[in-house]
Amino acid sequence: MTDTEAPLQKPALRGAGIREVARQAGVSIATVSRVFNDAEAVSSDTRERVVALASSLGYEPSPLGRNLVRGRSYLIGLIVPNVSFPLYGAMIHGIEDVLGSHGMSVLLASSHDAAATEVRAAQNILRHAVDGGIVINSMVGLALPTQRQSGWVHVTPEPPGLPCRVELDNEEGGRLAAMELLRNRHRHFAYVGAKGRESADRERGFAEVLRDAGFDYRRFEGDYSEASGMQAGAALLDGPLDAVFAAGDLMAAGVMRALHMRGVQVPGQVAVVGFDDAAIASLLYPRLTSIRQPGYLMGAAAAQLSLNFIRGRPTEPVIFSPELVARESTGPPSA
Repeated sequence: MTDTEAPLQKPALRGAGIREVARQAGVSIATVSRVFNDAEAVSSDTRERVVALASSLGYEPSPLGRNLVRGRSYLIGLIVPNVSFPLYGAMIHGIEDVLGSHGMSVLLASSHDAAATEVRAAQNILRHAVDGGIVINSMVGLALPTQRQSGWVHVTPEPPGLPCRVELDNEEGGRLAAMELLRNRHRHFAYVGAKGRESADRERGFAEVLRDAGFDYRRFEGDYSEASGMQAGAALLDGPLDAVFAAGDLMAAGVMRALHMRGVQVPGQVAVVGFDDAAIASLLYPRLTSIRQPGYLMGAAAAQLSLNFIRGRPTEPVIFSPELVARESTGPPSA
């Protein structure tokens, strides 16, 4: 062997199989299986002998086999619209933390914001015999057979009325945005929304407060992207404007960029409020005032609802309240 040649590595030894454990313990394969599935019909002496022998032989029971015997997969299906979206990342974190603390794992799929993909993802997940499931912002109400839908928790607002759901009070979020802009004495308002009940609820709360204060507003429909926010920002400058509420932080970032490119100062001339309080909100300049959606806590609540269902416990909807996080993008307008 030359100096440059590496010594050959011996292959790692594999532990003994269940047949070898049964042979040396003088019991049947079924008895070994019952020992590792915590069955009661095994004497304590036999149990101790089998466990000690299995340990000395390096035998490790298959989790899949154990789960099949117990009729459980210890898997929870999870469908998200887009794994790169910061809010969904926070929700996934909360879901995994709660399920992991109970010995459960997540089988994750993304719908890529497409209804047909969401349906296929749900069907594929069900083939793995998951114990339950969670779907975030379903586009189709999760088209599953009726007998399977009851085991799924929806982090919604889409669709409404489900008993197993976690959602945010989006109307209250819209009200908070309007009150923040009115507090700073703005008079010419605009709303940048998107399709779906989520944005509609936020707009409803926003409009309610403005109407009660005697103000109207203009609206522009985007798609939660920064690009649509930029288009809105440019279009809204065709009329009087000193305050914008966007239904998502990325759209708010786009509005701010469009205003900056046209020499409009934020908040000196136009104040901007976003929604979700994603990481980008504190990275923009000026920092973005936003309505915080507690993604981690909402994910954790969805995981707990799923566990409750598996254990046969009552499941009630969990509604979270939003929170205004005021930053520099909503200062008073110039004289």
